[in-house]
This record gives sequence, structure tokens and C-alpha cells, in this order.
Amino acid sequence: MGLFSYLRPDAPGHPEQARLPANRFKAYFDIARNRFFLLIGLSLLTFLFFLPLYAWRIAWGAYMAVEPSAELTAAELLYRDFILSSAGSLVEWPLQLLACFGLGGTFEVASRLCHQEGSVFLTKDFGKGLRENWKSGLMAGGLIGLGSFLFVLNSRFYPLLEGMPTWGSMAMTIVFALVMALFQMWGYFLLSSATVYRFRFKDSLKNTFLFSFILYPKNLLFLILAALFLVLLELIPYLLIQEILIALIGLYGLAHLAIVFELYGLHVFDRYINMNHSPGEVGRGLSEDDAPGKEK
Repeated sequence: MGLFSYLRPDAPGHPEQARLPANRFKAYFDIARNRFFLLIGLSLLTFLFFLPLYAWRIAWGAYMAVEPSAELTAAELLYRDFILSSAGSLVEWPLQLLACFGLGGTFEVASRLCHQEGSVFLTKDFGKGLRENWKSGLMAGGLIGLGSFLFVLNSRFYPLLEGMPTWGSMAMTIVFALVMALFQMWGYFLLSSATVYRFRFKDSLKNTFLFSFILYPKNLLFLILAALFLVLLELIPYLLIQEILIALIGLYGLAHLAIVFELYGLHVFDRYINMNHSPGEVGRGLSEDDAPGKEK
């Protein structure tokens, strides 16, 4: 078999031999097993759009870690942290736009993989996604950037208030972390929806917000699964571990993010849109014997 051992039996020329996965969960491992090197290429290509964001975070984090030259009180140190963190988050906002613009191409390739299309051309399909999904990508970047800014602003602001108990500051931090997660869900649903539908942009914004809000608990689970490497990067403060995580994000994490959330998005769209309005799209990329809504 040699180099040809990776070829799939369900390519367009052999539909009678197709062995499609039974559900979206199995589809992830099917894609990871059969398209692993394509996923690495996809993640590295996407990482080019994330490089400015992570370079800025590393540089700004190093600057914030430098001890101030003057002796500052505890209150002054908190105020300094509030100003620097808020300013850094504002600078990140346009960099988030660039990163999510790149994700428009990533989700397009992910969509073709999740639909089990036989021929997927990395650079060609990625470029197509950039051209066709740019509006959703930029809007997703704006939403994710807004959520991040609100989280940083509020998590650093409440400790400044005199008389604010520690538990109160922690509670507000948790609240705005959940708000930030909502904006991220909204952004990723926009990117996933753009690869499947060509709704009016206003309708797409409304639909994806409803999905993000109403399905919040389930969304949060899949958001953590999809963005696992990115979440760990935010939670672990050690520079060496952060550098390792950034390398993992570049090698595989961004493709993992797109595949997981695209598969989850397709599941949601099947249940709430396709089942009633596009029955032929239900379970696309899955075995017809096991796909939801298919006659057995």
C-alpha cells in the first residue's frame, strides 16, 4: 500500500464502498484519522493570522511584568494593572479581527471535511472561505474582541472599588467570563453558519444569537472542548507552558477548534433549521442509516 494507504474508500469514484461515520462524535475521529496532515496544514495556515495577536500578548505581558520604577501602594498597583490591561485589550481588538478573518477560511475547509467531501484543496478552499466568509469573520472578531474587552475591563475594575468584598469581585469576574463566552459562541456560530447558508447578514446575526443564548449550557461545554488549547493558554500563567501551548495551537489547536465547532454547529442546524426547512441537508456527511431524520 505504501504512500497510498491513506486514501479513503468513500472518495467520489467509489460511493458504493463508502463507510461514513454514524454521528458527529465519530465524525471527529474519522476526520482526525484520515485527514490528520491536512489538519496540521490547516492549523499552521490559520496560525499566520493569529501570529500578530500572540506576539502582542507576549510582548505586552512581558511589559506588564516589569516592576514599576517608583514605589507604589497596593491601590496604585491595582490602578496601574487596570489601565495597562484595558489598554492592551483595546489594542488586541483589531488583531482579533485579523485572526477571525483567517478563521473564515478555516471553517470553510472544516465544513468540507465535515461533509466528507472527497476532494479538499487546502489553499484553494481556504482562500474561498476568506473571500466568501469575510463579513462573518470580521463580525465574529468584533464580537469576540468586545467580549474579551468587557471581561478585562470589569475583572480589573471592581477590585478598585473601596468596600467591594473579595467575593463580590470574584462574582463579577465570573459573570463577565460567562458574557465573554457568550460572545465567543456567537462568533463561532456565525463562522459555522456562513459555511452552510447564505442568509441575509441581519438574519444570520439574529439566528446565531438565538442559538448562542438559548442553548448556552450545552454551547459552553462544546466551546470549552473546541477551544481547549486557547482556554488553557488563558488560565496558565507560566511563560514556558504558554509557549508550548502556543506551539500546539499553531500545529493542531486551530484546526481542532474549527472542526469541533463546525460539527457541533451542523448538529444544531440539523435539529433547528434543516429538519423543518431543508430535510435533504440533515445528516449530510453521516451514514444515511444512522443520520437523524433519515428513514431506516
